Amino acid sequence: LMLMKGQKKLLIDDKNIIINFDIMHKNWEKIKAFGLAYEVIKIALHKCKKLNSEITIRLTDDKEMKLLNKKWRNIDSPTNVLAFPNTKILNIDDDSKHIGDILISYNTIKSEAIERNINFIDHMMHIIIHGVLHLCGYDHIKKNDEKIMMNYEKFILNEIGIKDPYISYK
Repeated sequence: LMLMKGQKKLLIDDKNIIINFDIMHKNWEKIKAFGLAYEVIKIALHKCKKLNSEITIRLTDDKEMKLLNKKWRNIDSPTNVLAFPNTKILNIDDDSKHIGDILISYNTIKSEAIERNINFIDHMMHIIIHGVLHLCGYDHIKKNDEKIMMNYEKFILNEIGIKDPYISYK
């Protein structure tokens, strides 16, 4: 595996979970929360029973997110997170190593955190968990599936001391 410029790699515990951070936007370099991000990803993958997994988190900006959102979802605006699971594309089994890629926009995460009066890092962790759950096969198209996904998000956030993101704190 070749790492691109700005990429960091860490093997977490003995669970053989590998997380690659691909930092594409300079503001992400200021964030000192990669240890916490590793922890939430590890908890989320454990919850999904994906203990032998590798994922890539691309930390980018609204410009790239808008292009990719248009290309893959036909929505001409940026979004906070895009998840690209590998299992459907490569038709590989559940024991596969690289389960997919998650892209997160600094600009959107920051503006949402300000708008909702929540901590940037807390919101970043929530969005990372949301993306990992998508890689594990969860979605929020149907109301019941959305409730299941939200409950997992709240459970994982609670594990690291972050309050329920679906309650208004203004």
